[in-house]
Amino acid sequence: MTANHTPDSTAAEPSGTTGSNEAIDDPNDGPPESTLDVRIDPEGLTRALDGAGALVEECLLAFEDGLVVRARDPADVAMAELRLPEHTFESYRADSQEFGVALDRLRDAVSMADGETVRVRLGERGRLEVTAGEFEYALAPIDPRAVRQVDWIDDDATAARVVLDAADLRRAVRVADLVADYATLSVDPEERLFVVTASGDTDDARLEFDGGDLQAFESGDVESIYTLDYLQRIVRAVPRDVEVTLRFVDTGAAERPLALEHPVVDGEGTGRWLLAPRVKR
Repeated sequence: MTANHTPDSTAAEPSGTTGSNEAIDDPNDGPPESTLDVRIDPEGLTRALDGAGALVEECLLAFEDGLVVRARDPADVAMAELRLPEHTFESYRADSQEFGVALDRLRDAVSMADGETVRVRLGERGRLEVTAGEFEYALAPIDPRAVRQVDWIDDDATAARVVLDAADLRRAVRVADLVADYATLSVDPEERLFVVTASGDTDDARLEFDGGDLQAFESGDVESIYTLDYLQRIVRAVPRDVEVTLRFVDTGAAERPLALEHPVVDGEGTGRWLLAPRVKR
């Protein structure tokens, strides 16, 4: 089965590639050698794309000693970065380069792999060619300058940090969702507790995690409110059987951005997220 798909002609070629309109002087010469040709198990690639899809419809694919999928939602509330290092690929040949992609098209293509190894290469006219067995799909990337950039805040200090099971984090988000659209996450340094609370018009909910529930605890007196819609999207994209690090980022403001980090692909890769707090009025 062969399926080729080309989006509209407004999609731009990725930076650093050569357009297909240049003449070839020697008719015996073949096309220029691709600067991108990788093979990967579809499960890992799907996990990375699904993570970005929790926030956006278009994302950035960066080939930097592996694959980094970056996404920043249009409301500037959340960002994601899913990293699959080079050793997770069955084969890897790629220059450092970045492409913008429409997630629905790329995820649909990868979903057709049916368990077979997925090959992604840079083909003619700067298109990304996705193949798996007899299946072929070609799509034009988006100019990465037209996709929202992700600027991580790695250098900011940590106000507090806790590590807990993904299952416990999912439960905490479900508890808050029973009564409200927002959840308050706080750390009590004296009692050494991580607490999730929510208050609705008539009802309140609270869930505490103590030292027996937490794999790590770095105390700091913090309390910030986050939108549950975004928290739900993020926790659904986190594998169920991993530990998640929650870091309250000290930016100097009273409200702390929440950085989340967890392993993906059997611990071979990394997923991380940044969620802006709701500003108290």
